[in-house]
This record gives sequence, structure tokens and C-alpha cells, in this order.
Amino acid sequence: MTPRTARRKRIIRVRSVEHQMAEANLARANGELASLVELSKRLETLRVDLAMAKGAVAGRGLNTIGELGMRLDMAKENLAAPLVNASVRRDEAGMLAQSAMVKEESAVRLYERSRKSAEAEMERRSDANRPHRRRAMSLRLIEGGAA
Repeated sequence: MTPRTARRKRIIRVRSVEHQMAEANLARANGELASLVELSKRLETLRVDLAMAKGAVAGRGLNTIGELGMRLDMAKENLAAPLVNASVRRDEAGMLAQSAMVKEESAVRLYERSRKSAEAEMERRSDANRPHRRRAMSLRLIEGGAA
């Protein structure tokens, strides 16, 4: 293995680790966003289920329902910014994962090209030395036969 090929093989290992880390970060960001979306859906469900009772209701009960509804609305509003931030982080992690994958694939292509080039060079050198070997063997045979 030539030094260039060995270097490119090391680069592949580094790019592979970078890609794996980027994929793990993307999975983490997707999980965080999914968790926040689920929380938002639960808050919405609670708010919808908070219905007024039909018929005569005590003022205290109405006050409690109103306060609970207001708190659920505030919680949903306060969840909007973290949802946007999580979505942005997920998008950034996706772009980084895509970039890491492209770099890894590029490193693999360069390694393959370098390896093939090194093999071809070794084959050329081997082919170039063959006539000299044959000539040297012939000379040895001739010299050995004459002695």
C-alpha cells in the first residue's frame, strides 16, 4: 500500500466516524422534535376535552375550568418557540449529515482511484522489469553453458 493510499484509507475512517456522529445528532434532533410535537398534541387534546358542563354549574367550577383553559393556552404558546428551535436544529443536523455522507463517499472514490492507480503502477513496473529478467536469465544460461 502506497503512502497516498494509506492516507486516504485513514481519511475514509475519519469521514465514516463524522458521518456516524452526524446521523446520531440527526436522530437525536428528530427525537426531540417528535417529543415536542407529541406534547403539543396532548396539550391541544386536553384543551379540547375541557368542555363546559351542560346545565347548572357552580361559579367555582366555571372559574376552575376557565383558569385551566388559560393555563393550557399559555403552555401551548410557550411551546411554540422550542418547537421552532427544534425544527431548525433538526434541519441543520440533516444538512450536516448529508454533507458528511457526501464527504465520506468522495473519500471512498478517491481511495479507490488511488488504489487502482497504485496497482496499475505496480503492474507497469513489473511488466517493465520482465524483459530485463529474461535477458539476465538468458545471459546466465549462455555463460553457464559456455563454462
